[in-house]
Amino acid sequence: MKSLEWVQHGIALITVMLILAIATVAVVSMSSARQMDIRRTENQLRSMQAWEYAYGLESWAIGRLAADARAGDVDGVDDAWSKPLATTVVTGGTMQAQIEDLQGRLNLNNLLVEGKVSAPDVKRLERLLAVLKLKTELVQAITDWVDADMDAIYPHGAEDDSYTRSKPGYRAANRQFADVSELLLVQGMTREIYSKLLPYVYVVDGYAPLNVNTASATVLRCLADDISADQAASIFRARGKPFAKVAEFLKDDAVVDAGIGKYGLGVSSQNFLLQGQIDMGKTHLQFQSQLQRDSGGAQVLKRQRQGLVHG
Repeated sequence: MKSLEWVQHGIALITVMLILAIATVAVVSMSSARQMDIRRTENQLRSMQAWEYAYGLESWAIGRLAADARAGDVDGVDDAWSKPLATTVVTGGTMQAQIEDLQGRLNLNNLLVEGKVSAPDVKRLERLLAVLKLKTELVQAITDWVDADMDAIYPHGAEDDSYTRSKPGYRAANRQFADVSELLLVQGMTREIYSKLLPYVYVVDGYAPLNVNTASATVLRCLADDISADQAASIFRARGKPFAKVAEFLKDDAVVDAGIGKYGLGVSSQNFLLQGQIDMGKTHLQFQSQLQRDSGGAQVLKRQRQGLVHG
């Protein structure tokens, strides 16, 4: 009888220990889940707060561009809008931003003017690819992407018959670029080529003249054949900058013998790129906003998140 009692006591003890172990596991599990919920909520709140700061930076950029428009019609690299917002302490973290003139790049939608292929703009894009040591025949496929017809430009163009063979298949846009990332869909385009080309091109609806006051030396080499890197650097540093008129630019000593024509050039801009970064603890938000300025101020055309990281 005593041995049976000992067995019963042992079973009871084991049962109690099992119940205690299960309870402990349950409590730990609930605690871990609660900690995950708290962390998830914290990240969501930080993300929301970071985006509110991003909207604030957009308002800051719009204000700067509007103030610059009231100050004059000429845009140059020394204008107030071009000065970056240094790292600024805000509640919960820091933020920084800078504005770039997109019209210092080539607008891909300039390839079509009133529905027809623009030969001078096609040539400029070809020169850009050549300067970057990329395949110039890509321009034919890019042009086919935006032109309205279904006839592929010989020999390197591409229309639906090329794209429908992809997996999955798709069709050529046959309209203006809605976003520069569409380049990745163009036949012959690779991630590597896209990365090299991206700093020098953008897209906006309609025709946008190239601002000679803000164009980089690389882009300036696209304005005529055989402009060397040294010539382009001299043009970029031209003493007359910022030029008040295109005619003044063409008469500058650094430009006059370069063979540059006045077509598609300007000295003011309406299209800009805001790049910002917000850091809040282990949360980091990077974004880009494309802005367009007009007589009434400026507006956000599109916004893109480059990165949102929670540490």
